[in-house]
Amino acid sequence: MPCGPQGFVPKEQILPHLDEFAARIAEEVADAAVLHSHYWDGGYVAHKLHAQQRWFHTTHSIGKLKQLALPDDAKYAYEDRIRIETDVYRGCDRVVALTDLEKSQIADLYEVPDERIVIISPGVDPTIFQPSTREHSVLRDELGLPSGSIVFTLGRLDERKGFDLYLRAAGELLRQREDLDPYFVISAGVQSDSEREEQKKMQRIASEEDLADRLIWLDILPPDDVPSFYAASDVFVLPSRYEPFGIVMLEAMACGVPVVATHHGGPSKVIKDGEDGLLVDPEDTSAVARAIARILDSDTLRSQFYTRGRAKVESTYGWSVIAQKHLGAYGLLGHGQGGDHAR
Repeated sequence: MPCGPQGFVPKEQILPHLDEFAARIAEEVADAAVLHSHYWDGGYVAHKLHAQQRWFHTTHSIGKLKQLALPDDAKYAYEDRIRIETDVYRGCDRVVALTDLEKSQIADLYEVPDERIVIISPGVDPTIFQPSTREHSVLRDELGLPSGSIVFTLGRLDERKGFDLYLRAAGELLRQREDLDPYFVISAGVQSDSEREEQKKMQRIASEEDLADRLIWLDILPPDDVPSFYAASDVFVLPSRYEPFGIVMLEAMACGVPVVATHHGGPSKVIKDGEDGLLVDPEDTSAVARAIARILDSDTLRSQFYTRGRAKVESTYGWSVIAQKHLGAYGLLGHGQGGDHAR
């Protein structure tokens, strides 16, 4: 749908364009039996369009929690979002939380009754995110990666994502374990001024940690290439200071990659520490370094995490499983799987 100005619009500047977007899609959704909005901005639009349809809303992240993590002079930036989130939670038929932790946070922070919140986690397509049939060495050659161990992370350039902690842990690992031969790969593009400043900060830290020969910085990867980069890696790290869920963690597990993830937020509800991945406090960069080394040291542990991580995604977080949970929540199971009206 054409909407707003030409070119990239940072998410912080999207609110003034949402009324236009709502007007443009109104006819498209008028006959839908169910509206399902995502994020606060999608909720704003659905609130404008909601008529007789059942309305579900998935928040994905919580404005009040994000506001609490900001310095006092930046808290005002979330005032509009929190007001909109409050209206959405009060107006929709059901709020979809990603985990039981998020359910309790939404209920407490926004005074939403428990019975109006249903828990449905995100999922991934295990037919797209799957282990490669090619040897690591062949795959790495194709991707232009070196032959040493690959420790991979990717995401948005945002302080909350903890890439600075990842780089500090990389430095710790190289100092602790001179016998290991790891390369640290980050995929994170720059599309806004704030991301440009964050990248400069990462470059300073990389220099302080003497990572010049061990850090590979990639732009945002084309979607079709992402599964191959997961599959070519020995360890995937999710170093977020707080992560509502962590879909990239599921993608890595589906590709058979052992995961070291933050224990703050959703990952602690997915990974069973020591059984199908490792959980750490990302602020403890020495602990992150030890967790990475533990995986690199053990073929047995990598094989265990490979098998159990993949199996967990297929049984619990595959798209077909998640789709059935949504259809059940909508009340559409047994009615042609939702037909043309479930949008």
